Amino acid sequence: MLSVQKVLLEYQAMKQNNQFIQSKLKQCITNNPRAFALYTLNEFHLNEVFLDALLNDHFCHVKGYEQRDRALIHSLVYGVIRWRLYLDFIIDQCASSGCSKIELPVLNVLRMGLFQLLFLDRIPDHAAVNTSVELIRLFAPNYLSRFVNGVLRGCIRSKGKIKWPDETTHPIDTLSVKYAYPKWLVKRWIEYKGIADTKALCRYGNEVPPIILRTNTLKTSRSHLLELLSSDFTHISKTFHSPDGICLSSIKLAVGQLDSFKKGLYQVQDEAAQLISFIVSPRPGETILDACAGRGGKTGHLAQFMNNKGTIFAVDHSSEKRHILSHEMQRLGVSIVKIRQHRWEKVLNNLLFDRVLVDAPCSGLGVIRRHPDMKWKKTQRHIFQNAIQQKKILKYASLHVKAGGTLIYAVCSLEPEETFQVIADFLSQNKTFQVDRQCQLCLKPFMDKNGYYIFRPNIHEMDGFFAVCLKKL
Repeated sequence: MLSVQKVLLEYQAMKQNNQFIQSKLKQCITNNPRAFALYTLNEFHLNEVFLDALLNDHFCHVKGYEQRDRALIHSLVYGVIRWRLYLDFIIDQCASSGCSKIELPVLNVLRMGLFQLLFLDRIPDHAAVNTSVELIRLFAPNYLSRFVNGVLRGCIRSKGKIKWPDETTHPIDTLSVKYAYPKWLVKRWIEYKGIADTKALCRYGNEVPPIILRTNTLKTSRSHLLELLSSDFTHISKTFHSPDGICLSSIKLAVGQLDSFKKGLYQVQDEAAQLISFIVSPRPGETILDACAGRGGKTGHLAQFMNNKGTIFAVDHSSEKRHILSHEMQRLGVSIVKIRQHRWEKVLNNLLFDRVLVDAPCSGLGVIRRHPDMKWKKTQRHIFQNAIQQKKILKYASLHVKAGGTLIYAVCSLEPEETFQVIADFLSQNKTFQVDRQCQLCLKPFMDKNGYYIFRPNIHEMDGFFAVCLKKL
């Protein structure tokens, strides 16, 4: 009796302090993939963090997981985040208390269990239920393990019987629930894309993306890299549009663990992001400004175009990103990059450049397939705030373009406020710039009648990007 009272008291304390639960789970994450996944999901919901960074940080502190277990952890974490609203809708109909009354750690156990029941064919229903019950027992009393068991078995019995909203009368609610997107975003997309395109975009955004590599042509060729990696990956192929890209699926090993990665033979980068560098198209000996360099994905590619000859000023305010960028350039063997800390509230001295790339901070709604947390981290307010910042950065960056040089604006978003409207506003105030419609052959499928490059996820099967090249007269 005393032990039961102790457990109940502990659970009451746990409800008051989620860190207590996390400490319980943390004791198990070194040898229990599902505990690791649950610990990560709880942290994601409790803190304002990005999922990629959080998961990478956890893997850095917990070594020894085999690739199969790492793949399960990734699948559970990203799957639950990707399908959260859909899972919650089903749980709501199978749990008498409803999601709003279920404590977050318990709800995440239910989400993980239901995700396995619905999406992971290799895990039998009984295994999905039993492992969920075992997981809840790590930090909660028996009555909650019975609760989890009952809800998940109820979900199994309810397959095919869930009452969905009527799409004819409530299209926003239906698409929001069935595709697990926030209502504000579904409503927004329906208003300017229509229902059919919104469905296609939501459906594509929920697919598990392949890993795309960009060959580091300073050290090797794509054909040689394909041959080198063929034994490590079951499915490997060339990207269709980017001449430097390689597409991987059915992965046996973590890409970052391979010797070829450590030797700097490639970077992980989606095909759309690779094509942005083809829009910039720098030449050897030129001076380039990468105005929002981040972790250096495009910086390394620009150096490849230049055959590591010339100068690239890679600018970013974040010290963490600059540190990663520096490490990446060393790994790739790039020696022409000068890394600088800078805020765009002021002009970057009086330097002028042949080409300036503004890969601006944005909502990231074009890369939901790779970053499903963007659905839940962003709001419409963020889009409007981003547009203000984007206009400011573009204004100051334009002051550093030489006469006859080019200014390239790019965002991983297709929202009008962050794309067309930013450029329209800039061109109305800067008559010395005009849209440059000349482009390389690999880019022609993406250029619209205005000379804008639009990479549409559901049509081109790559991340969503918008870009434009502006020539200074």
